[in-house]
Amino acid sequence: MVLERGWVILVGGGVAAVRSDICGSWGCNDFGPNVSVGGLYKFSPYFGVSGTIDYVKLGAVEKNPEAPLNVAFESEVIEVAASAVINLMDSYAGSGNYRAKRKRFAVPYFRIGLGAVYYTPTSFPRDRSLDDSQVTYDPERNYPAIAAVLPVGGGIRFYINDEFSIAPELSYRVTSTDYLDNIGPVLANGARKDEYAVVSVKLQYTPVLKNKIFSKKQ
Repeated sequence: MVLERGWVILVGGGVAAVRSDICGSWGCNDFGPNVSVGGLYKFSPYFGVSGTIDYVKLGAVEKNPEAPLNVAFESEVIEVAASAVINLMDSYAGSGNYRAKRKRFAVPYFRIGLGAVYYTPTSFPRDRSLDDSQVTYDPERNYPAIAAVLPVGGGIRFYINDEFSIAPELSYRVTSTDYLDNIGPVLANGARKDEYAVVSVKLQYTPVLKNKIFSKKQ
């Protein structure tokens, strides 16, 4: 059996969408960018632990005709999280003497983690953009603020060579705050905390060094 262990460098980018008090669907979202860097330590072909830092920009326009607030928002979010990464298939194909030489081209994986978000939202009239708006609404609390986040997601890692893989990924973040949109429970329905989703593509790089400290097989 191949016991693959070692470090992998992660770099990614994508788009993000929010689910908040004023916007619960794709149509009212202003999709924002996502940039991610981090590292993954592989304990085996099935399991690893990752640490990542993500920048996310969220934004939306109110979509609630029953209780119009005339509001839109943008929010700058920095997320730091650690996750368990579970491959749903062995990274290696084949059997016997050929097993260690044959990595699978595609390996689906699942990840779940825990972390924190450092966020700064700004709300403003819905018929304007933040760049040209002459009015911004008062902050609902002191910003920047910190909240807990639970990232859950998965993707498919495609093997390129022993150093590089590429992985399209879909993940969903559940937070402990209701203020990512600067709209608290007093102004809107606060029964559900704010959440956001990220669709991204991650480049995975495994350095190959002679001393084998980054990647080794036992």
